[in-house]
Amino acid sequence: MPKPTASTDRRQQLVEAAFDEIAANGFEGLRTRAVARAVGIDHSTVHHHFATKADLIAAVVDHAIAPFRTGKPLTGSPAEQLRDHLNLLVRLMRERPRLFIVLRELDLRATRDDNIRAILAERDNRWRDTTTTLFRQPGWHSDTDPEAAAELVIAAVKGASFAPDPDRAAAAIDELLRLLTPREERP
Repeated sequence: MPKPTASTDRRQQLVEAAFDEIAANGFEGLRTRAVARAVGIDHSTVHHHFATKADLIAAVVDHAIAPFRTGKPLTGSPAEQLRDHLNLLVRLMRERPRLFIVLRELDLRATRDDNIRAILAERDNRWRDTTTTLFRQPGWHSDTDPEAAAELVIAAVKGASFAPDPDRAAAAIDELLRLLTPREERP
């Protein structure tokens, strides 16, 4: 693997600083001047790494969702695969709540901003497609609609991430999995 250059290091520093700004001040509080200051560069230099603020936001989204991709191959029944995925999300809610703060901020902004909506839609569609494919596999209730079930999972996870207590979020996600999983597949 090639060694990162100073430019890629600086780019990553800018992404992390923008992530921190959103986590601390919300999307509305994101200022490229503050991001540049956090990294120790002049604000005009930010545009050397990101042509537009939307490009910076897209990089922040990718940074925020990277921990959701484990890189491990999916194994087990479809219910076990979903359980593993949801358990990862619950663990991240507990260990890295700022991920969800940033993603919630971006989701809320997306309701008013076409550029942010497009950035998030691309990433959400990957999640939606993967989850729909999982629900198309045998092992679910016979009348499960794969597309609707995938939307339910996404809505439940996003909604649970608003819970101030990670244990409540975990309980809600566990209940979702229980409701979706046929009795013979439950642990």
